[in-house]
Amino acid sequence: METYIGRVRTEADAILLFKACCIGSLPRVQERLSEKERQQIKSGSVFVWDEREAGIKRWTDGKLWEVGWMSGSFLTYREKEVNRGESAPAPVLGRRSGKSPGGPDGYRYKPDGLMKQSFSMTTPTGQRLHLISYYARSHSTASNLLQPTTDPALGHV
Repeated sequence: METYIGRVRTEADAILLFKACCIGSLPRVQERLSEKERQQIKSGSVFVWDEREAGIKRWTDGKLWEVGWMSGSFLTYREKEVNRGESAPAPVLGRRSGKSPGGPDGYRYKPDGLMKQSFSMTTPTGQRLHLISYYARSHSTASNLLQPTTDPALGHV
């Protein structure tokens, strides 16, 4: 179950979604996604969870991702194609190559693949909150999504 559908662009967007979850305006993820839920991830899918409450430290979505790189306050990943018969490995932090159509490990970027952003913070009370946001690289798809800080439905937060 998604927490929100939109395009998280800034740290302020992420913090607003955390606040909305804390006051009960938006739902937090309570457990790992099922296989069916993983298959429903699309551009605009945003998931927020409390590490202790959900028992999730590392997000798993069944997709293959390029090594993450920092983009502003977010750790960002680009989706890669999974070769038949192979499973997606666990993500590893490191530097972005970005120079070839396939990564240094020989995998190719998925032409219509998603981008994934990760943002985490610890509240003054010790609550560890995480956010994962997915969006399409194509501007036409991403531009149709509302940003949390400009979404009238979140104006009360």
